[in-house]
Formats: sequence, structure tokens, C-alpha cells
Amino acid sequence: MISVIMLTYNREKFVFNMIEDVLKQSYKNFEFLIIDNGSVDGTPLLLNKYSDNDTRIRIITLPGGSIGHARNVGVNSAKGDYIAFVDDDDRIETDYLEFLYNLVQSNEADIAICGTSEGDGCSRKPQCILNEKRVMSGEEAVRLLLERKYIRASTPGKLYGKKILKLWPFVEDYKHEDIHTQYKYMLSAQKVVIHGLDKYYFTRHEGNISRFTSAAEMWTKETMHEYLMAYHNRTEYIKENAPRIYQETLYSEWSYMISMIDKISLYHIEECRGIQKELIHIIASNKDVFCAMPWIKDFELEWIKSYIDT
Repeated sequence: MISVIMLTYNREKFVFNMIEDVLKQSYKNFEFLIIDNGSVDGTPLLLNKYSDNDTRIRIITLPGGSIGHARNVGVNSAKGDYIAFVDDDDRIETDYLEFLYNLVQSNEADIAICGTSEGDGCSRKPQCILNEKRVMSGEEAVRLLLERKYIRASTPGKLYGKKILKLWPFVEDYKHEDIHTQYKYMLSAQKVVIHGLDKYYFTRHEGNISRFTSAAEMWTKETMHEYLMAYHNRTEYIKENAPRIYQETLYSEWSYMISMIDKISLYHIEECRGIQKELIHIIASNKDVFCAMPWIKDFELEWIKSYIDT
């Protein structure tokens, strides 16, 4: 059985779409855990109406708290052998679960990944699209995660063996819980399969917690600090546990730093000027090694000229 976990908070205008999408899945052997994380609008009433009419739905009501805590409650309450996450304002294709489950079963994998797209509900922009199927080790999957082209850190768009998630509970003290754990899930997997056909749609809107990923001007000092800390911790963890991809991970961390240096200047994010100075110092101290890395891009070299060599 698959446990589908969805968190929701004050989303009465969106949540019914995802509920309908889940209930219409071609794969029928699932339970639907909906974690209401303290809603005070009409969301609880809507959820109760659905659960009264479909026994696959279980509502868990929390007083509020972090996304990580709510996800952990869902994982610990799940009865399924596999877990899929969906967000309350997104959309999925009718074969979303069947597609991921078949990938896991036919390839004896611990994690299956599909393609995704994003938009405002009317537009559709490809995000992680790959027409071919790839079966790989957890280490190889982390390599793709570092590239941020076919695998992103977000939990939707993936099907996990529950035992993988139980190894690494979500962090509960930060807003963006997935960046702290996704690489650990993949390194813990014996086999990961990806077939990047578009089965999951991320909706971007004003109230979306991940909207900042496509709107750099929304970055805050707190968000930037959390990402920098998470990426540094990832580098140190991989250095210890997967040393063969350490250099690529270090490059990814420095690549992120130089991109943040550029974004702070480009979007005039004044509250992050102190962070920018710290990042410039780090990149300057490691410039020769960074510039010699085989993965470095031409535009990153141009940023180094603009911000480090001046």
C-alpha cells in the first residue's frame, strides 16, 4: 500500500483540487493522510466533508508548527510500505501513483522519481523533464541532485520506501525541511530510478512558501542563512560518507555562494549585504581551487571577475 501524505494550512481555495486528483488516481491501493496544520479558515470543514465520503482519507489535526514536524507526524502515522508526498496547492496526473509504483516495482528500487513542471495554474514550464529512464545508485542520484536539473530537493514527485524516510526524520526547526534530508535519503537507497515524464505540477502563487525559488527578490536573510547552512552540512556529510562525490558537492556549495553574491547585488537585497561580504571572502580564499574545478560554468567565472577580482 502507498500512503499519500499532504500537509495543508488555510488553503480552502486550493486544496480541493489536489484532493480530487488523489481520489481519482488509477492506482487504488492507497491511504490518504491529510495533516491539517492549524487551519483557521474553511479548510477543516472541507476536509471533513471529503473524509466522511471516502474511507481512504484520514485527517490528522495539529495545532500548528513547522512543516518538518507535520511531515514526521504523517510518516509515523503511515500504514503503507511506500510514501508519496503532495502539496495542497499543486496538481498531479491521474497515473501519478501508478507510474511511480511501477517504477519502484519493476526496478526493485527504494526511490522512484518522475518529471515535474511549474506555473501559475494557466502556464506550464518544464522543471525536471527527462524522456529516458535511468536506474542508478544512491550516489549517482545525489550527483543529479547536485546538478539541480533532473532531481530537485523537494519531496513531491517522488515515491519513497517508508524505511528510507524513517532513517532520517525531517528537521523540525527550519522552514525548508527538504534541503536538509533529501541527499541522505538518496545515499541510503540501494537503487534509485528516475523517468522524468511530467506527472507533477507545482503551482506558484503569492502565498506559496517555495515561490522564492523563482522570485529571487523574495530572498531574506533567514532563508539565505538556512540554505547556506544546509549546503555546508551536506558537503561535510558527503565528505564523510560518500567521498567519491565530495569535490562535486564542494563545487555545488561554492556555486550556490557565487550565485547568491550575484542575486544580492542584482536584486538589491540590502538585508543580505553582510552575508554577501562573508561569501565574497570565502570564494576569494578558495578562488584558485574553485576556478580549476571541471564543473565551473563560464557565467560563474564572469561573476568571479565581477565580484571577487575587483
